[in-house]
Amino acid sequence: MPLPDTETLLAAAGLVATAVLWAVQRFLPGRKSVGYRVRMDTAIGVNPRDAHSLVQPRLLRQGQEITDATLALLRFENDGGEDIVRQDYQEPLTAEFTGRTVIGVEVPDANPPDLVGMLTRNGGGLRHDGGRLVIPRVPLNERDHFKLLVLLSAEDGNGDRNGGGAHRSRGGGAGGGRPGELVVGGFLSGGRIRRNAQRWGPRELGLGLGGVCIILVGLLGGLLLNGPTGAASAESATGRLTVDGSSAFAPPMQDIARQYTARCRGAEIEVAESGSLSGLGRLNRARRSAPAVGPTFLAVSDVAAPAIYREPAGRRAGVILLGMVVNGRTGVGNLTSEQVRGIYDGRCTHWKQLGGSDLPVRIVGRDAASGTRRAFETAVLRGSEPDTVSSYECNGKDRDAAARVTRCEAHSTGSLPDTVGRVPGAIGYAEEYAAAKNPRVTRVRPNGREPDIEWAGQHGYPFWTVEYLYTYGPPEAGSLAAKFRAFMDSGTAKNILRKYRHVPCADLVSAPGSACGP
Repeated sequence: MPLPDTETLLAAAGLVATAVLWAVQRFLPGRKSVGYRVRMDTAIGVNPRDAHSLVQPRLLRQGQEITDATLALLRFENDGGEDIVRQDYQEPLTAEFTGRTVIGVEVPDANPPDLVGMLTRNGGGLRHDGGRLVIPRVPLNERDHFKLLVLLSAEDGNGDRNGGGAHRSRGGGAGGGRPGELVVGGFLSGGRIRRNAQRWGPRELGLGLGGVCIILVGLLGGLLLNGPTGAASAESATGRLTVDGSSAFAPPMQDIARQYTARCRGAEIEVAESGSLSGLGRLNRARRSAPAVGPTFLAVSDVAAPAIYREPAGRRAGVILLGMVVNGRTGVGNLTSEQVRGIYDGRCTHWKQLGGSDLPVRIVGRDAASGTRRAFETAVLRGSEPDTVSSYECNGKDRDAAARVTRCEAHSTGSLPDTVGRVPGAIGYAEEYAAAKNPRVTRVRPNGREPDIEWAGQHGYPFWTVEYLYTYGPPEAGSLAAKFRAFMDSGTAKNILRKYRHVPCADLVSAPGSACGP
């Protein structure tokens, strides 16, 4: 049998390419896409007509009776090919239950679990008015999802019952629909919001594209098998890299490093958290003792490098929101700047002086290598925190009985809230995400201000700092250090920063007067 000529091969390749394009468009979601599914939408309780002589069922919530109640379970997910950031939502997601009233909503499941806090936090979480549910603009990496369990009253204005089950999606805001209908709305820039009638998993997709691949191999044979291999991902590089410094920035940096190494085989990234100034010192020593080590080391600092560290090339990675925390038994949730300074200079030694509980003040600080401490001294104290460590465990002045304040030190941002939560009367400062996770501490609002990850909503919140990535000289093009620094601007890295309540500098670099500006 004669081999096909060149024109036949080209024609076959064109047909196969068309088939592959059709299969991708048919079976793969859009590049940016939020999909939703209605897992349940049904009436709950016992029908009185079926058991009227036996029971008189009532559904109560917070003491109020709910008539003709229905329960809906919705699942929202990133089913596209790109990560979704908050700025992608031109209009927030909405779910409108026509002819019904939303009574309450819970988040029974989310991946990652941090989405639960983003969806439910006070002042910025899920909202409902009548039959309309408004969902916050939450970042969604690929395959992230969350579920909403919605309790509704299925009685319309005329007292008629409307059954659930009908649902449709709209690209814009939710509008009027037939009674009982679910209308999902919103606007995603460069993407779409759609109902998922069927989920195409790896098996179905593999079967669909597998046949096309078999045809392609059969027609082109050795031309494909002997061709050059594909280029590596543009963001990938191999080798080893050490990232050391800020303990406040270590948790998101560890997640970002894991995401990078999962995409780029052959890359090894170690993230340490010895403290901002310790990381800069380690970078400086590596440069002097082994210049070749320089390109394989990144220092992370909460503050700009002091003048003693010469010639480091710094790049702003993000803004960290910091916060003050007190032990939950202090009875204090608001402190003015002057009150905070009074605590740290020894003028206020008891919480009763500040309208709190009958407990002595105990300070949990950080050592001199901490960038978070420097940010606290600069933004809040406008002076130095006491250097005296008068206590080993902060339970009393067991180390220096003559000291003005009871003060101990925590080794990292993550461990400080644990110490504050353990010691009655304790106060300290930490990265906002670490503080929010500890149920035994109370976050203090300095001068009544609340931190806000949406930078425009800061409204004068004073306690934040810029996170820097330092190398000695620009990293060599194509090196792991260069590629990893570039990855910090990716949608994946930005979403991780937001999860930890940091503000990505990639979003603020062009903002007038921004902390991330040049």
